[in-house]
Amino acid sequence: MYRSTRRAVVVGAIAASALALAAPAALATVQGGISTTCQINTCQNDPPVWFPGGTLSVDADVHGSGPAQWVVRRDNGGTICQSGFAAEDPPRSWVCTNVSAQWLYGIVSGGAPTSNIGVRW
Repeated sequence: MYRSTRRAVVVGAIAASALALAAPAALATVQGGISTTCQINTCQNDPPVWFPGGTLSVDADVHGSGPAQWVVRRDNGGTICQSGFAAEDPPRSWVCTNVSAQWLYGIVSGGAPTSNIGVRW
């Protein structure tokens, strides 16, 4: 009985190790995104990127003062999500939920030159 218990423990440890190693690899295949920095006050990700669906994070930064806005658009037209913010704000991130799988890109505008827009998942 001792031998079968020891064998079960070894088999369980091997299975747990395999799952621990496979989980990060599986996540790495679905993570992605794009970030673009422009030396003007309007910046767009180009080319559009394939988003597999789910939760999308948007990172935006502009310089200067006044109103600024970011928008995430479908490659074939239409707005997915958007938000306004102050150009004086530090770099910020927002989340768009329940976004369907599609080609998309981000645009940020406002403030003074040097702007950055990123979309990631």
